[in-house]
Amino acid sequence: MTFHVPLETRVLPNGLTVVVSENPAAPVFGLCVLYRIGSRLEPQGRSGFAHLFEHLMFEGTPNAGKGVFDRVCESSGGSNNGQTRPDVTIYVVDAPSSALDRILFLEADRMAALAFGQESLDNQRDVVKEEIRVNVQNDPYGLFEYGELPQALFDKWENAHDGYGDFHDLDAATLGDVESFFAAFYRPNNAILAVAGHVAAADVFEKAERLFGGIPAARLPPRPDLSEPARTGPVLLVKEAPLARTPAIAMAWRMPERTHADAIPLLVLGELLHNGRASRLYSGLVEGRQIATDLSGGFNPFQGGTWYDGATLFLSRLGYRRDVSETTVLAAFDEEVARIARDGVGEGELARVKTKVLTDWYAGLEPRLGLAVELAQAVAFSDAPESLLEFPGQIEAVTSEELRRSAAWLDPRTRAAIVKVPPREDKVAK
Repeated sequence: MTFHVPLETRVLPNGLTVVVSENPAAPVFGLCVLYRIGSRLEPQGRSGFAHLFEHLMFEGTPNAGKGVFDRVCESSGGSNNGQTRPDVTIYVVDAPSSALDRILFLEADRMAALAFGQESLDNQRDVVKEEIRVNVQNDPYGLFEYGELPQALFDKWENAHDGYGDFHDLDAATLGDVESFFAAFYRPNNAILAVAGHVAAADVFEKAERLFGGIPAARLPPRPDLSEPARTGPVLLVKEAPLARTPAIAMAWRMPERTHADAIPLLVLGELLHNGRASRLYSGLVEGRQIATDLSGGFNPFQGGTWYDGATLFLSRLGYRRDVSETTVLAAFDEEVARIARDGVGEGELARVKTKVLTDWYAGLEPRLGLAVELAQAVAFSDAPESLLEFPGQIEAVTSEELRRSAAWLDPRTRAAIVKVPPREDKVAK
């Protein structure tokens, strides 16, 4: 399958990579500024710092005070947001083409300098802590597949720790830490600017040179080694979840680096197992055995696709009935995987799964913002935006034999699993 979008790339003298994809179909554009700093790269003892800093990027600059970025976007008919991922942090804007100059100015302005202050730090620290209370502490299962499971799976702190951070680390962050973090990571030679939509590449390059070109590069900190050796044994932890009404299990395996021959087949395997009512786990455990009640998971779920450095994980999360044991659920899961490893996948089922992967992928690119984000990640993880164009062909090329082979990665002997069980009914009654 051939996929093509127009691409032009330029690297400014200060190291900022600028990627443009022209599409005049509608007078709008999507913009992504990606910084190569995510939760796995934040300093030890400062867990949650990358996410905290994402919030601080919206606190204003010496030239554009707090709220100006939002007001300019909204008054132009656009929107903006940010997201911290394991390896990168992205800032995105979706707006009419007439707003391009204003948005580029504001992005360059906050790359150049932020208006750091103790009040801003304290306010955003409180916002992040409230997110933890709402999304983690008040979640019936404590978002355990995100925060707890990597700690059971990985050895290295970078891969294992919770990207939300803990209150102790967040409270210990100082204004000096914030300033040092910005100076170390939020530099043009650690960033990618991607623009897709009704824009002219030459115009974007000229504006980027004028607005971003004067921001100095910096010597970047050495990147940690994020690789992990193969696990040598399983882990199974059972924990009580006081707010839960039914049990749930989350399991994960260490996955190979993104350039490994099994990475793309593992992505397809995740779809085959988890996505939709026709998936193997839904048809086998929810409808067939009627032991599971809900499921989710896949390959590299926290970053998406095959965009990651070093190691990543394959995740499967299952809610199940109270009268079913975790050993029964694990055995049923293993049976479904073993069937793929033994028999492979039929031609019709394989075609359906690959079509679903590509349908979802193309749908994600349709808003030009999605394309801008994917182009920025292609540069961040492969140094070439053109690598994005290879994805459809890579998916189409996956064979039944490759799925059969990749299923061997989901070995029960190398699995880390956490079970969350509700309180016993007699305890609840008291």
